[in-house]
Amino acid sequence: MTNPFYNPDEQRLRSLFRILLFIFLFSIAVSIPFLIPFEPIQFVGQSVMTLGLFFIMFRFVDQRAWRDSGLIITKTWIKECLIGIVIAGTVMGLIFLSLWLTEGLEVTGYGWDRNGQTFWMVPLFYFFIRMASVGFYEEVMARGYLIPNIIEGFSFGNITPQKAIIIAVIISSSIFGILHASNPNASATAVVNIIFAGVMLAVPFIITGRLALPIGLHFSWNFFQGGVFGFRVSGMEFRHSIIQIQQGGPEWWTGGAFGPEAGLIGIIGILLILGLSLLYLKWSGVTLGYAEQFRSTFLDQKVLDSPKQ
Repeated sequence: MTNPFYNPDEQRLRSLFRILLFIFLFSIAVSIPFLIPFEPIQFVGQSVMTLGLFFIMFRFVDQRAWRDSGLIITKTWIKECLIGIVIAGTVMGLIFLSLWLTEGLEVTGYGWDRNGQTFWMVPLFYFFIRMASVGFYEEVMARGYLIPNIIEGFSFGNITPQKAIIIAVIISSSIFGILHASNPNASATAVVNIIFAGVMLAVPFIITGRLALPIGLHFSWNFFQGGVFGFRVSGMEFRHSIIQIQQGGPEWWTGGAFGPEAGLIGIIGILLILGLSLLYLKWSGVTLGYAEQFRSTFLDQKVLDSPKQ
């Protein structure tokens, strides 16, 4: 009789239960740092806890080679991360200009004009750390861990490797979107748009096998959106942005109280980021196909490293 929980041939949990275990432990890992009374350390702690959990699950529960993690830091990795920051920051700037020119927002002031006991750049720096942390640990969770395990889970029967990858991108992006459903001012449109954003972030990972570009894009989108241009970030307001704005215009266009991610302007931005990312990868000589670990390790359901090695 087949064991539904454990694969005796591979000597590990089946993919569904690895995913459920990871999500459960991830929810705990990102909550523990809130016990620390200093906010920036909380954010850094979330990334450190997620990285530790990812390493343990990836190496010893999944039994995968760390070289397939997407987190091997090289010059190429750093360059792709920086390019991601530039691409998303530029696109968010274009979104700001588009809404400003179409009267979708009004500039009401600047961060240094705000009165307060704290120098205005201090909360901005805290926000920078927070968004860097969110960009890192959400990509590690939604792309780095979920995608390879979902691919394995659907690599059977008449499901081709290509279909398994498409299914993995859709499911992981859907989980990513649903996790934002409880955010302030979230709507069905906002969740669907974030699912599209998840697909946009997954594509560079599938092509390169590196989390560099997705992490850079994710961090930059959030930071420039809320920290520079004053938009709400997935419904959450940051009051110390460099540019202070008051949004107006139709919500279907601007995204309203949730931020650009919930409007048509956000979808245009997501598509533009995806297009620019693909252009950069092609220009840099990357083949626009599946990365090595998706062609061999995951699709053949082989474990390259065993715990004994």
